[in-house]
Amino acid sequence: MTTIHESDALVRADAIRRWEIRDIPPDCYHEIAALAARLFAVPFSVVTVIDENDIWFHGRYGLDLPGVPIGPGLCHVVVETGKPHGLADASRDPLACSNPLVAGEFGLRFYLGVPLHTADGHNVGSLAVFDQAPRPVPHDRVDVLEGLAGLVVREFELRLAARAAVAQEREERLAAVDRTADLENALGTHGTIGQAMGILMAQRRIDSHEAFAALRRVSQNHNVKLADVARKLVADVERQVRG
Repeated sequence: MTTIHESDALVRADAIRRWEIRDIPPDCYHEIAALAARLFAVPFSVVTVIDENDIWFHGRYGLDLPGVPIGPGLCHVVVETGKPHGLADASRDPLACSNPLVAGEFGLRFYLGVPLHTADGHNVGSLAVFDQAPRPVPHDRVDVLEGLAGLVVREFELRLAARAAVAQEREERLAAVDRTADLENALGTHGTIGQAMGILMAQRRIDSHEAFAALRRVSQNHNVKLADVARKLVADVERQVRG
C-alpha cells in the first residue's frame, strides 16, 4: 500500500520531471547558495531538489557533495510541511538527530531551511543554511531566506519558459518548411493544383500558402486526393464561365 508520504514523493518527483529542474545547469544556484551563506554568516548552504529517494544539492556552498539519500528531519521536513524549519541544535531534535548529516562525521548542528514552492503548488526542494556549531535560530530573518528561495523558483520558471519558447519556435519552423515543401511539390507536379490555387487566391484574396492549405483541408476532410479536389474546382469554374 502506498502511504501519504510516498504518494507526495511521487507527485513531487513528477513535478520535478515536468519542470526539468534536474537538467538545469547549477551555476546560478551555487551563487544563490553562496549569497545565503554570507547573509546568515554560516559556512554552509544548499539549494536542494528532492525526489523519491534522494536530496540533490543543485546549488551548494561550503561542501562538495552532489547530494545525500533522504534522511529524517532537516530538508525533508521542509518539503513535507511546506513551511520554514529551524533547529538551533539538530542533535537535540528527536527526528533530525538520526540524520546521517547530524549523527555522522559531518556533525551538522544549526539548521534553517525554507521550501522551494512552484507556481503549480509543489514543494520541489529547499534552500537551507547550516553550521557545525549550535546557534540560535534567527526567526526574524526567515523572510530573507524565503526571498532568496523565490529567486531560485523564478529561475526555474524563466528557464522552463525559455525552453518552451525555443521548442515552439523550432516546431513552427519545421511546420513552415513542411508547408513550403508541400506547396512546391504540388505546384511542380500538378498544373491543375496551381490553377485551383490561383482561383482561390483571386476569389478569397488570400496568398498561395493559404490557398494551398484550403485545398488540403478539403482533401483531408473528404478523404479525396488533392489533385481531384483541384480538378473539381477548376471544372466548376470553367462551367460557370461557359454558362
